[in-house]
Amino acid sequence: MATPLSADQFLGALKHAGLGVVEVGNWRTHNRDTHGPWGPVHGVVIHHTGPYSSESDMVELCRTGYSELPGPLCHGVIDRSGTVHLVGYGRTNHAGLGDARVLAAVTAERHIPHDQVADTDGNKVFYGFECINNGTSQDWPTAQLNAMAEAAAAVCRAHGWSERSVIGHKEWQPGKPDPDFDMDAFRARVATHLKDGTKPPAKPKPSPKPAPVPRPEPGPKPSPTPEPVSAPYPGKDFFHDGRSSPVIEAMAVRLVAEGCDSYDTRPGPVWSDAHRRSYAAWQMKCGYHGADADGIPGPQSWAKLRVPHQQGTDPSPVENSPVQEKPDTMPQALADVAERTLATYLQALLGLVIASGTTHLVSLSTWQAAAVAAMPAGLSALKSAVGTIVGRRGTASWLPAKRDPATPRY
Repeated sequence: MATPLSADQFLGALKHAGLGVVEVGNWRTHNRDTHGPWGPVHGVVIHHTGPYSSESDMVELCRTGYSELPGPLCHGVIDRSGTVHLVGYGRTNHAGLGDARVLAAVTAERHIPHDQVADTDGNKVFYGFECINNGTSQDWPTAQLNAMAEAAAAVCRAHGWSERSVIGHKEWQPGKPDPDFDMDAFRARVATHLKDGTKPPAKPKPSPKPAPVPRPEPGPKPSPTPEPVSAPYPGKDFFHDGRSSPVIEAMAVRLVAEGCDSYDTRPGPVWSDAHRRSYAAWQMKCGYHGADADGIPGPQSWAKLRVPHQQGTDPSPVENSPVQEKPDTMPQALADVAERTLATYLQALLGLVIASGTTHLVSLSTWQAAAVAAMPAGLSALKSAVGTIVGRRGTASWLPAKRDPATPRY
């Protein structure tokens, strides 16, 4: 028997236990307190949700309820990655009427009798966690079971209760099937978390001074064994529905090896919600919580996971296309000016010779006249070359690109 924790104390107990917590809407004041009392409290009830379309839809249903049973339908929803979504606090519609003999056993923390009658208000005296599972064909991911046990242990620890204060809905209300696993085994898991949470940190023993090792005779140095190359972080946008890559399948193998397994079937190379749930469990294992444990890989958690590099894939992340170097236009411009001036000069010279009917090619007046005729063309070529260098690219304009009215504005 105890006074209920405040909303802040409840949230703090869950976070102190290392759980990933998402606060949904106005959960602190969202309750059914106007329809009955809340407290004193005696224990924690574990439920499973039953069939669902998506995990996000189930979280919203537990928050709002439905016409026959208004929400909130629990205090926290624990998804299959182990994240706790807080949807209400205070009196919630989760336990309903149950057996008074069961309540007496929970209060005294003794063996729980078989429930036979429904004569006592459980919404008043129990905390409740809904755990996402269809209740028929789905298994229970390790990450989710650990979070369920840790959440129950966190509440028990805050009140000074033992694992005997944790029951299943099926043990409280006659006819209820949830959760569909053995509650004695689950209570043993809660007891382990309670025990681990109360252990003082062990003091490291001083390492004994090693005996001197005789120096071996010099010999040929062995070739170092190359370390396996980890797959580089491919970027956040890489992970979206429909993406198929051997890197994703290799990531799933590492997640399973790390105990972050929220897969219903053998994971494949196509990104899916099961991949996201499993990666969210890994993020929480790395110490991330809330929005930082959304199941989309980030660079830090990816580096810690050490996903092996896959043969046939690019060993480096995809970056922007390399910037093309600009060619040196000055030599080209000078050559252009010389070529055009010389060609114009020769054309003018030949024209003057033909027009005058003279054959005196060494006549100074003829050469001078040709040079004068070639000057406009040379100046025009020089203007074009300078405009190409300092002006808008692809034109002969002398205006800089930022001042040229012909330059498009994007």
